[in-house]
Amino acid sequence: MAEPVDAPLTWGQQDIWRAVLAAEPQDHYLNIGRVFDAPRKRPVTVERAAQALDRLVARHESLRTRLTGPRDAPLQRIFHEARPAFEVAEGEPARQVCDRLAAVPFRYGEEWPLRAAFVTAGGHVRQVVLVLSHLAADGHAADLVVKDFRLLMLRDSLPPPQGPTPRELAARQDSAEGRRLSRETIGAWLAEHARLDPVPLPSHPPGRPRFVEVTLRSPVLDAAAQDVAARNRVSSSTVLLAAAMRLAGGLTGQRFHGMRVIVNNRFAAGRRDVVGTISQEALVVLDLRTESFDALVRQAWDRALRAYRLAQYDPCAMAEAVGAAGPGIRSFGCFNDQRLVQEDGAPRASVPGATEVIRTDTMDRNICDFRVHAGGEPGRMEVSCYADTALLPPPGAERYLLDLEKLVVGEARS
Repeated sequence: MAEPVDAPLTWGQQDIWRAVLAAEPQDHYLNIGRVFDAPRKRPVTVERAAQALDRLVARHESLRTRLTGPRDAPLQRIFHEARPAFEVAEGEPARQVCDRLAAVPFRYGEEWPLRAAFVTAGGHVRQVVLVLSHLAADGHAADLVVKDFRLLMLRDSLPPPQGPTPRELAARQDSAEGRRLSRETIGAWLAEHARLDPVPLPSHPPGRPRFVEVTLRSPVLDAAAQDVAARNRVSSSTVLLAAAMRLAGGLTGQRFHGMRVIVNNRFAAGRRDVVGTISQEALVVLDLRTESFDALVRQAWDRALRAYRLAQYDPCAMAEAVGAAGPGIRSFGCFNDQRLVQEDGAPRASVPGATEVIRTDTMDRNICDFRVHAGGEPGRMEVSCYADTALLPPPGAERYLLDLEKLVVGEARS
């Protein structure tokens, strides 16, 4: 068998590795889980599902990749062959299987970056569980992996994947052209940092655990965000971003407020189907002193579109540059909309039920001091606020989410 090949990490992988080091030993929160039904038109045996898993791993280089080298500057080690283990679960709910597999951090140098389970009934696979290391895939790549796996359970082969492999992408990023792109992006970010008002120092005694996640499950927020989006001809994600930043600016007292937004970096046709970790953060800065929320939403649309083009850069060089911007001059947290289906432009009525706010996670360490995450299913949205307790204690995070729902729902009715 051919020897494995070593290569630098992509910029996206470097970002994730920094997050892993900041969160250890609780870095399992970075794992990406997916649960999906097996095809029904052709009943799938465990043997056929295992064959599809082998073909999936052979198809995508990132699923045959481990880490090697020094801890502070690892390399990706790409193997020509890999046979990930899988388990067969009968009688255990698929979501429970996924939570169990995702609750353990990956051993990045010794373990394949994919865990799989086949949930069976009556001798056939009914559901498939995949848990991916975030070093192997971002959210968009995980969805591509699910799509390929479903097709491979129906077919014996697929056309070769398009776009660069992570190894090829890393080589481009390390080229003269890649370094030039990074410098230009860093310069644009520094210009945006020059607009920011300082973020005040934390004013609360830190709790234990230090970081707490609070989640709002709302039957009305999705429809309200769609209504405001349609009125302003923007995406519902932009409405949520504007609301999140307006309320976060209220916490910091800033007029010019900045928040980082996750961008999948697949706008170019050649990268649309890349299975790897190529997403990075963009910086959106808003002037919160607007005459109306609609005006803020339209401003967020314009600023976000510009920012999305500025989300490819060397993360170590970026951290060094923005770290020298001055006392308190920094972005405040991160916004990530990971809804699989947004259906913007298709108005929906609110669904029955009551809003609930619950505490869903805790951590002792993290690289991000404030994060807003949108997810859930169409018609029933979930928004999480993950905060450093020294910045925002849990009751404050609960109020933040309820205020976000109140703001968007109120604007939809106005």
